[in-house]
Amino acid sequence: MRTMRTRAPYLFLCLPLLFVACGDGDTPTNTPPPTTTSTSIPASAKIDVEILSASAASSGQGNLFQVGVRITESGGVGAHINFARLEVFRATGELEERQEIGAGQIIAGIGDNRLEPNMSEDAFITFFFRATVKKGRQLRLTMGFTDDQGNDLETINNFTFI
Repeated sequence: MRTMRTRAPYLFLCLPLLFVACGDGDTPTNTPPPTTTSTSIPASAKIDVEILSASAASSGQGNLFQVGVRITESGGVGAHINFARLEVFRATGELEERQEIGAGQIIAGIGDNRLEPNMSEDAFITFFFRATVKKGRQLRLTMGFTDDQGNDLETINNFTFI
């Protein structure tokens, strides 16, 4: 029994040497660290607004003017619509009337003011004017956005009401 106790410490000292001696005899190879591919985040949204249609309807207190638009984000960054402003110009080029709607009215009108990255959305935006919008008048639609990077963006479209 006594020899068993005295050999046990030697056995534990020799075990690490056995593990070091194990192996296939090849020299270790240096494995390069894994490469990481970084995807660059776009600096800002790229938003385009296309006028699809325009129509006017008379109401008891004024005129409703509806603009059909296609809003396209192609820069890979989502955005929110902050406002839409429509200006009507007289034949002389003088500003006749301007109306603007905010995000709350846009949400009420089209259901959401969010534009996802690389998305296109068709919508109708309705404005209320006191003046009659006559055919042949020049109009300017300005839309404001804030993208997910915090950039404020505007698009401006001039067109003739026909």
